[in-house]
Amino acid sequence: MRTVLCVFFGLICMTLFAQNDTLVFKNKDVIVGELKELKSNIIIMKTSYSDSDFKIEFDKVASLNLENKYSIILSSGERLYGTLKTKTPEKVLVINNGYQLEINLETIVILRKIEEGFWNNFKGTLDLGYNLAQANDSEQFNFSSSLSYISDKWIHRGQYNQLFTTQNNVEDIKRTDWSLDTKKYLQKQWFVNSNLSFLSNTSQSLRARFTPSFGAGNYLIRNNKLFFLAGTGLTYNIEQYENAEEDKNSTELMLITQLNMFNFKDISFYASAVGYPSLSEKGRFRTDMNFNLKYDLPFDFYIKSELSINYDNQPVLGGVKTDYVFSTGFGWELK
Repeated sequence: MRTVLCVFFGLICMTLFAQNDTLVFKNKDVIVGELKELKSNIIIMKTSYSDSDFKIEFDKVASLNLENKYSIILSSGERLYGTLKTKTPEKVLVINNGYQLEINLETIVILRKIEEGFWNNFKGTLDLGYNLAQANDSEQFNFSSSLSYISDKWIHRGQYNQLFTTQNNVEDIKRTDWSLDTKKYLQKQWFVNSNLSFLSNTSQSLRARFTPSFGAGNYLIRNNKLFFLAGTGLTYNIEQYENAEEDKNSTELMLITQLNMFNFKDISFYASAVGYPSLSEKGRFRTDMNFNLKYDLPFDFYIKSELSINYDNQPVLGGVKTDYVFSTGFGWELK
């Protein structure tokens, strides 16, 4: 009877172990657990013997065997799905329903576990910032948040930003912007996306600007340290100003560039620039630019500095051509 029980519990342990993911490092160390995600050259690994997840640099891994099913993005832009098993050093098999494909380990840019639960695919951030200066009793408060839903071939993202600035002898400044964005990945490095954004800015005498848009783009560079993309599209601009007589609608071409540098220790940098040459207003050109520098802290907290610039070469009466916001804050990331 004792022998039967030993075999029974041994089989259970083997089954549980078989469900675990295994990483072998270049120094021959081994870690067993659940690989939750690979992004920005960092593997997030959950184990049964630690209360917190491990963060592992991917370029230190020599081989891996993953029992769970993953969404896999390669440096070429190709997207694959399945489990992964090391065949030879630096070579990995992607296995899905009996189909096998051999790839180089170093070409893997992103691994994202395919979760079965709906809520498990959400990620988000929350930022708060406050600046106080004795000169003119200047105060500034900024709040921002984001929420993303990531599936096999789609990314849906919502973002909200709010800024209040008060200062003696100067009119208060209030700025609000939000956006809803959907992106679908195609073959290789191509994607299509749609977006609805909103901006209200007292500095530009702008009560509301709605800009629905649709476009496509390509990842020109994509690896384990950074990505750089470019795209184009069309947008319809619906503007409402403090003076209702200035209200107008227009059609614009959209030119997009984005740079995301993420594999530089605890520091990441993001920059984007979108140009809007008007197709219906002669000579008008708008630009939205954003620069974001973030430093990661323990327990998914971070500090961040951000600069946003809005330019319009044909502002309405009472508005300014160039408006910018610089903010610093403390945030937390939902993973």
